[in-house]
Amino acid sequence: MEQYINAMRRGDRAAAFGHYADDIVGHVPGRSPLAGDLYGKPAVVGYIETAVAQAPDGVEVEVVDMLASEERVVLIVRERLHDGDRVLDMCRANVYRVEGDRIVEISIFEADQYAVDEFLSGGPP
Repeated sequence: MEQYINAMRRGDRAAAFGHYADDIVGHVPGRSPLAGDLYGKPAVVGYIETAVAQAPDGVEVEVVDMLASEERVVLIVRERLHDGDRVLDMCRANVYRVEGDRIVEISIFEADQYAVDEFLSGGPP
């Protein structure tokens, strides 16, 4: 997970995605067009790339805290997405289920789901 976190921090998503299992499952909350359950590495990577594309002026990621057990890692993160005058400040918990050296499941929990849905739907926060 440290390698995954470091890759994400430096914006090397390709390296980070290398830690995903081919049959990874993602759970994206909310009512935006991107919400739902995602099956397989292409679907999960596609979601992340589409979400990042909503912030053409940059994404900042700060890991606030990490909780870990044998099977799960929870990252409390603060992310800031920039799109011109639109800026989304979000706090979220990403819950990763790990098997061996691969991430097999990711569940996202947003602190302000309404703001995230609005931003990902193209509206203002």
